[in-house]
Amino acid sequence: MPISMLSPSAVKRLPSAVRALPEKAQLAFVFLRMRKNAGFIAKALKISHAEAESLVKQVQETLLKSGSADLICDPVFFPIDAPSDGHGRSGMDIPGKTMDIAEEVELKRFLDALRKALESAPREERRLLTLWFNRDLRAKDILNFYKNLGVPLIGGKPIAETSEQDVFYAIEKSVRNLLKSVRSNIKGGGMDITVSTLRAILDEMGA
Repeated sequence: MPISMLSPSAVKRLPSAVRALPEKAQLAFVFLRMRKNAGFIAKALKISHAEAESLVKQVQETLLKSGSADLICDPVFFPIDAPSDGHGRSGMDIPGKTMDIAEEVELKRFLDALRKALESAPREERRLLTLWFNRDLRAKDILNFYKNLGVPLIGGKPIAETSEQDVFYAIEKSVRNLLKSVRSNIKGGGMDITVSTLRAILDEMGA
């Protein structure tokens, strides 16, 4: 899963205001949702820091106009009568947020591990994950797809006897297998990735 491209289903799930933006700005929105800054976005998209800052500003302005700025910013509440701190700053000042280098390294490790896991996954599992997370098909549609192909979804079970529940079972099994591969690909360990976390990431960016 290259991080320079969003899947069609991932684009479909973006806010309507963001869908109208260029692809790089859409990607910037995804990283901003992960609470990453312009420095990280520049490295991830292989662009200059100035261009990354411009994308961040474009996304921020777009979300402000659409009333959705909270999608990339945590609301901060201050009492309106908060006194000054003695350095010319009142309680209404919103503190700046700096990028945690450790978080940046961890995310890169995870994305590299996920890419390798997807590339090495069996063809059947890649196809199923793509249909579910990338093509955004329902279980019924996936079942019909396999029936039209005439190939089994689950080994040892004829496709004619396969149910929608079997589709959900196969997806869950594929995600768990992918998670095992991701964990084995993460060098140095120390990263706790759960099935639900992996599913959320695949939902966000596509498989």
